[in-house]
Amino acid sequence: MSRMNHDKSRSFFGGRGFYIALVLCLAAIGVAGYFVLVQQAKVAEEGKDKPAVRQETVENVQQAQAPDPEPVQETLEPEELLPQVCSPLDGTTVTVFSMTELMYDETMADWRTHDGVDIKAGEGDAVKTAAAGTVKEVRYDDLMGVTVVISHADGYETQYSSLQQEPPVEQGKTVKAGDIIGLVGSTAAAEGDVGPHLHFSVSKGGKVVDPQEYVK
Repeated sequence: MSRMNHDKSRSFFGGRGFYIALVLCLAAIGVAGYFVLVQQAKVAEEGKDKPAVRQETVENVQQAQAPDPEPVQETLEPEELLPQVCSPLDGTTVTVFSMTELMYDETMADWRTHDGVDIKAGEGDAVKTAAAGTVKEVRYDDLMGVTVVISHADGYETQYSSLQQEPPVEQGKTVKAGDIIGLVGSTAAAEGDVGPHLHFSVSKGGKVVDPQEYVK
């Protein structure tokens, strides 16, 4: 019995049975490969439909979150900060600016406004221009005496009165801050009781302003 089975097995593997089994194995392998290829193609097709995701780098994120730089603010030099100018005379202020309250004038013996400041100093002391500009006028005023008017930037004008005769400037001359434009005198008839002094006034656009706000 054992020998007969052994002969049948040899007959099977040595005959047509062997080739049939081989064909079945190849067919199974082919079917399995087909399903694998179909699955891969399906996965690839699904990947095409998905939107591409852009990966942000750390540098891009930091740049996006970084605040915009603060604008650089221009710093002006002191000489550009008009109307910040120098004092025209070293002396003692004896009469202040007053356009809203009347002040008693000893010389004229009445009450009136005062459109500048009176700076008392020695006869002949140098009077300097408060800021760079151009001499607009040199004149003799019946009330304020020898007067020099200088035009400055931004519509400012400075007036220097009660000077001595023949100031060393003339109309149209360009001056720098600190240039001597006259000498302290006593030519202001309306302020004779003050003695030697400078009457200094400032205007902007034709309107007088307090010189104390102009001269620092």
